[in-house]
Amino acid sequence: LAQGFDLPSSPVRLEPAPPPRVSCIPEAMPNAEKLAKKQKYFDKLVDLCVNTPNALIICADFVASKQMQDIRMELRGKAQVLMGKNTMIRKGLEIGHLLHPDAGMDTLRANIRGNIG
Repeated sequence: LAQGFDLPSSPVRLEPAPPPRVSCIPEAMPNAEKLAKKQKYFDKLVDLCVNTPNALIICADFVASKQMQDIRMELRGKAQVLMGKNTMIRKGLEIGHLLHPDAGMDTLRANIRGNIG
């Protein structure tokens, strides 16, 4: 025994850890309406990436909704603005890359981070 250490007079009992909590409610799958909406977005994104010769990737940090509305109005008839959540855009580009590997969507996907649209 090492000197200077007091050992407890009774043995130390370790309590077993409580079992992990298990939810009785299964994780809800998205309903058909949501899945259809996402699929429509993916189709539009892939179509624009494949059939449009030019694309502009912008950062939308600190852009007011009024300014975005003005930009959309100015671009009406000249260009299309497609904004979405990063995960939706990345997933759409991943799907598009699988369907059209030579379209360069993997390069676009690598640039999607932050408020990029």
